[in-house]
Amino acid sequence: MPLLDRLLLPLFCLLLAFYHPLVFALKTDTNQATKLSSDRADFNDVTQEYILTGHVVIIKGSIVIKGAKAVVTVDPEGYQQITVVGNADQLASFTQQLDKPDPEFMDGEGDLIFYEAKKNQLLLSGQAYTNRRKGLQSIDKLVADKINYDLYTEEYSAVSKELNKPTRTVLAPRKNTKFELQNTKK
Repeated sequence: MPLLDRLLLPLFCLLLAFYHPLVFALKTDTNQATKLSSDRADFNDVTQEYILTGHVVIIKGSIVIKGAKAVVTVDPEGYQQITVVGNADQLASFTQQLDKPDPEFMDGEGDLIFYEAKKNQLLLSGQAYTNRRKGLQSIDKLVADKINYDLYTEEYSAVSKELNKPTRTVLAPRKNTKFELQNTKK
């Protein structure tokens, strides 16, 4: 790879990593109760820790997080920290409705999803991606090793560990056009 390309590629990836659309999550999500569902649940009221295993579904307003296992802790102020992992069959996933006149949604997956209610942020790690969509039509996609996602402001921060495996973003035209992220390995 030529020197100029090696210098410009990280700069381009950094600029794309801080891209954020001008849409916002549903403001009512933060005031909603958190509903937990799983095949098995173990609770410790002293430590305020809840361990969920098997077909985990966590719902908070329009936010839906799914996975194979989850650990939910509640701090003394009442804020939740939720760690969800996938398994060999399925990655951990989330969906959230955005505050738009025509409903749009943000979807994401990763080996691990960490939700911190106090900061209203998600961290997606390992095979991480986000996809903003209207109905079934993708609008914007982001792929990286780690994605920090602010659920309220829709701001992203994306990082990939290796230079030869950069973050990848697709910004779709606003017409009905299908697109896919292409494998950038040569």
